[in-house]
Amino acid sequence: MGTGSKSSHASYAVGPTTTSEADDVVAEAPAQPMSDGEVQAKADLLMAMDNVEAFSNLGPDSWAETPSPDPVEMYDLFVEEVEKAQEAITKLKEAGASDEEIEAHTKALKAHTVAYLNSLDEDDLREIAEAKGFEHPALVGLSGKGQHPLVHWLDPAYPGDIPSKAKIQAAALNRYNELLAGKTVGGMTLTDLHEIEGTEPPLSGGAWKVTPDEVAASAQAVTASVDAWNEAKKTYGPQSQEQRAEALHTMLAAEQKLASADCPELGEDLAKAKAEAKSAVDEALSHAYVPAKAVQPLVQEALASGQLSETEAMHLGGHQLVALMRPTTPESEVDTLKALALKRQEQLANLDAGYAAHIAMAPGGGQPLNLPPAGDPGAPQAIAAWAKNAGDVRDMQTSTNGWYAYTQQAAGDTPYAEHPALGPGKYLHPGEITSDFKAWATKQKLSDLRAVAAELGMDNNAKATRAQVQNYIAASFNKKYDQQAIKDKVTADVAKKEAAKAAKTAVPAPLKANGGLAPDEEFQAVASKLSKSSTSSTANQVPPVAKPVKAPKPGSFNANIQALMAEVQHVKATSQDLPVRVDAKEVAGWTFGPGTTASNLGGTYAKTVHAAPDGSQWMFKADHNHGGALGHTEAAASHVLSLGGVPAVPVYHHKKADGTAGSIQPLLKDAKPFTSSPSQWTQSQVDAIVRSHVGSWLVGEHDGHQDNWLSTPSGGLVQIDRGQAFKHFGADKLSVDYAPAAGRVHSRPPEALPGGPGQ
Repeated sequence: MGTGSKSSHASYAVGPTTTSEADDVVAEAPAQPMSDGEVQAKADLLMAMDNVEAFSNLGPDSWAETPSPDPVEMYDLFVEEVEKAQEAITKLKEAGASDEEIEAHTKALKAHTVAYLNSLDEDDLREIAEAKGFEHPALVGLSGKGQHPLVHWLDPAYPGDIPSKAKIQAAALNRYNELLAGKTVGGMTLTDLHEIEGTEPPLSGGAWKVTPDEVAASAQAVTASVDAWNEAKKTYGPQSQEQRAEALHTMLAAEQKLASADCPELGEDLAKAKAEAKSAVDEALSHAYVPAKAVQPLVQEALASGQLSETEAMHLGGHQLVALMRPTTPESEVDTLKALALKRQEQLANLDAGYAAHIAMAPGGGQPLNLPPAGDPGAPQAIAAWAKNAGDVRDMQTSTNGWYAYTQQAAGDTPYAEHPALGPGKYLHPGEITSDFKAWATKQKLSDLRAVAAELGMDNNAKATRAQVQNYIAASFNKKYDQQAIKDKVTADVAKKEAAKAAKTAVPAPLKANGGLAPDEEFQAVASKLSKSSTSSTANQVPPVAKPVKAPKPGSFNANIQALMAEVQHVKATSQDLPVRVDAKEVAGWTFGPGTTASNLGGTYAKTVHAAPDGSQWMFKADHNHGGALGHTEAAASHVLSLGGVPAVPVYHHKKADGTAGSIQPLLKDAKPFTSSPSQWTQSQVDAIVRSHVGSWLVGEHDGHQDNWLSTPSGGLVQIDRGQAFKHFGADKLSVDYAPAAGRVHSRPPEALPGGPGQ
């Protein structure tokens, strides 16, 4: 009844399973008088159906009272009656019976055949199937669940050559090949099977004894199956998955059959043939995507036979499952894959638990966090645990999704029912969690938030600002923030404040005659050496007339050293006169005095001078026309230039109490306008101007006229008023002729101001 062809399906089409269902099937009476042929067909059908029903009601327990108690003979008699009923149904259809009536009679017949076959025990089914040509019937129905597959294979109500019956035989043959390869199926070894069948096992320790011609045929079968698989990979459409599954099943079965062959006559040639077959299958699989549905039939068979465990079947991808089911896979690789399945199972369990804990605190969907008040007993520990768990869940979602989508679980009808954390729309978004967390944190005391941060390892939390504490906690689940960098910033801010405080309380040293700059020891030593080398004097010779020191030759070593020392002194002078840059957030929190108008400072925009908390003088430049944008650009330019080593007065965006936005910056005390005569410039000043030009081009600032340069008290030089930074950015040109501010009238700062010129 079976064809012996391979198949990827393990589901079998069957009819009703109880006789009561058959009793309920009644064909309706015809609306018109019946013909003689139809009457005769109905009579024949009635008699045949009665006989079939008698078999289903009789059962094996009554066989001893029948003329032939042999199961096979009883089955043959049963088939004869079924065939008579089928013939009567055919005649009834030819006589003009309606399709509905024919369908009802056919359904009733199938119900009776299933009822009879289901009444047989497993041994009887195997005996009958073996007698009817089924190979190794003991290798099907191993799960013990549902209807036994042999019921369908033996059912005479269905044609013997239908695919569903062929697939049952194919499953048995595939499992037999596994036994030949030395594996166990459903707890059975090859010896166990042949003991059940009452036959002798093949020779060579479980392999099948073959001739050289059979080996050659098996090798050709592998080649043909590989070609068929390669063709199936190219198919698309509704049937493509089924075709690929069928081709994969055939290829693996062919490889397995050859791998279990035993032919001593071939010697090493047999091993070579097996190796070539394995290599061909390896190559075919390595260049193919093996989706979960393509291996689903194979997995179902392997589960039923015990070749795969539930953990392995549900947690490995297509290629990995195929590797486990192939007889040629090295044992070390098999062990690795089994360990991987266990690891993934644990990973999923951890993800499920972590996600459940997370949504209990963060339900999402626009709802606020369900965290306890940070000041409650035990709350810091609970909140810290939630923050860390949120980060862990997001990491697990990312890593798990990399393999879960290729497993049998994901190929099911409800892939996320047991693992909701992997479902659509369930992924944790760090940005959203951060927003929800900060909305909650704004209602908490800073001291309580610091306690949470301490639980997460922030040992300097007592000195951290609210923003730093919140960002440190958020770093547990948002990689935008770095906990170590935040701690380092807190330490640096504290050190900067302490240094600024110490500088304010220090007593300044009296200025020296040279402008307050004492040469460095190195400079003094070099200068002394250069002076001695440029004069010719001996201990025994006294010059009659004192001669001036001769300047070193331009380009000489001495000249270069002197120029270098001058550059160092100039940079040092500029640097020490510039105010120390303070963190913008700290400046934003300062309260400045009411301020006085400073029209004497020049420039385009109105300016006022204010007293900072430490008493120093700061200048506020209002931006009435751009909503404070100029304050942002000038502050950004100042910061960028200082980072690049270009001297710049620190500028900060600021908004006054009355809402006026602009920029604020410390004044350069005792600074003076820079001379406009190039003949009076030193080489160090020229170099400083050139370096500043590079910075101006970087920030797109083209307003560097003479009025915007100041000489510092110690002899340094700094460019001020970067208010036009970025104004022409992207449209400007690197050219001496480019002057977008040409024609503008500038008011020069006075030569000396009580508080010093500003910007």
